[in-house]
Amino acid sequence: MKRWISLLGGLIIGIILSYFTLDYKGWTLEYIDENGKTIKAINELDFDLITNSVLIVIGISILIYGIWTLIEKKTKDL
Repeated sequence: MKRWISLLGGLIIGIILSYFTLDYKGWTLEYIDENGKTIKAINELDFDLITNSVLIVIGISILIYGIWTLIEKKTKDL
């Protein structure tokens, strides 16, 4: 139960932190016809953004799990 809650909490908090802290300026490729109208636009994701977001989620999950384990040990000692 502790693992699932820490993973879910890490996912939620990590996504929120990634959204607000990582500055994402993606590329947009536009295909334009001879009249100057856009035929198709493709948005690309940055590999570094995805990697850093996953690392933040994993780090937050481990942090939640570790803090929860410490709290459980302290309450058992009392």
